[in-house]
Amino acid sequence: MTQPDDALDAPPSRRHRRHHRRRAWRMRLFAGAIGTVIVLGASAALALTQLPSGDVTEPDAPAAGSAPAALPNTSLPTATVACRTPLHPAFPLQLWIGGDSLAGSLGPSLGELTGNTGVVQPIINSRVSSGLTSPEFYDWPEHAAEDVLEYQPEVTVFIIGANDAKTAPTDGDGLDPEWRAEYVIQVEEMMQLFVGDGRPVFWVGAPIMSDDRFSTRVEAVNQVFQEVAANHPEVVYIDAYKVFATEDGEYTEVQSDLEGETVQVRAGDGVHLTPDGGDRLALTIFQQLDPLCAVTDQAVPDDPKRPIEVEGSDFEPGTRRDDVTTVTTSAAPVETDPPVTDPPVTEPPTTTTLTPPSTEITVPPSVVP
Repeated sequence: MTQPDDALDAPPSRRHRRHHRRRAWRMRLFAGAIGTVIVLGASAALALTQLPSGDVTEPDAPAAGSAPAALPNTSLPTATVACRTPLHPAFPLQLWIGGDSLAGSLGPSLGELTGNTGVVQPIINSRVSSGLTSPEFYDWPEHAAEDVLEYQPEVTVFIIGANDAKTAPTDGDGLDPEWRAEYVIQVEEMMQLFVGDGRPVFWVGAPIMSDDRFSTRVEAVNQVFQEVAANHPEVVYIDAYKVFATEDGEYTEVQSDLEGETVQVRAGDGVHLTPDGGDRLALTIFQQLDPLCAVTDQAVPDDPKRPIEVEGSDFEPGTRRDDVTTVTTSAAPVETDPPVTDPPVTEPPTTTTLTPPSTEITVPPSVVP
């Protein structure tokens, strides 16, 4: 994910700007198709809420104290869009988690945390070295639209910005105004894609970095996220910068976990998260997702869901645990019709295969001058 320092000031080329304009046009086409799918999904969800109580057995609430405790010194935003209810192991909440290499830590941690409730089906798509400004490497608007059509997520979590900040041109003390204006458009398009007709979205900014110069750019990019998110009541901005900074706003490699033990949350490169860091960020998001979707109240822990990993998803070695179990799939779209009589089988398709964690390091894309 990291790039050489001489790439920091490289401005985007005219080819990039032309590509972005073409991509915006293409994205509007995707949005029209996605809107139709979301309407159908919403209708199915509404039908489920209207079923007689005998058709879907509401699970017992977990024992007191089973919900994760709150992290210390973490100020959380407020979600305003409710989730579909009820949730059921046969018809779990579809939770899509995507983004750059930081999603390679967040996705498995949040996937395990939510999947163990039995009423959430996590889907993970992490792409090392990706960003919104490098569509020639990985075109997020195109591929995220494909994921929305295929998996029909009901809630999305998206972490991005580190690679964009790394290559963002500056003008004095801030981002280059032309670059920033175009980036606002790109972020707006992505948020509109994720929101659709009213889908809850958790947009996660990039965390503080060990390099002060890099962190300054990250803060500027995160500011764009906050400004755009403020225009969308469905979007909750998660400030990962503050989550991983000290009370004085400084970088730290270690923090206290829920038991008060000191754990390493940042990788040695000063950029990525450790597995414990992924857990910390996952819990921060879950503290918002849980009351929004009443996940803990409806949990059926005896029927856990293994996270589904989108084909091609990758991660930085050492940033997630070796024992993470996911299912790689490129299956047909999930069914949105609620169970009517006997709940359908919830086991993964027999054609899917377990994949061990990758050990390859993806080379970051070069910046075209």
